[in-house]
Amino acid sequence: MSNFLWLVAVMIGPLLLGGAIVYGLMRQRRLTPNEMKRSDMATRELYERDEAADTRHLGGRS
Repeated sequence: MSNFLWLVAVMIGPLLLGGAIVYGLMRQRRLTPNEMKRSDMATRELYERDEAADTRHLGGRS
C-alpha cells in the first residue's frame, strides 16, 4: 500500500507541477507596442538617473 502511495506521489506530482507551469505560461499576456515603448522609456530614465547620481557618500564614483 505504501508503495502505491509513493508511485502516485512520484507520478502525479510532476504532472501537476508541469500543468501549473503550462497554465501560468498560457495566462501570461504580451505587452502591447505602446506598453513596450513606455517600459523602454522608463528603463532608460532609470539608467540616466543612476548615471547622474552622486554616489561619493557610498564610496562610488567621484
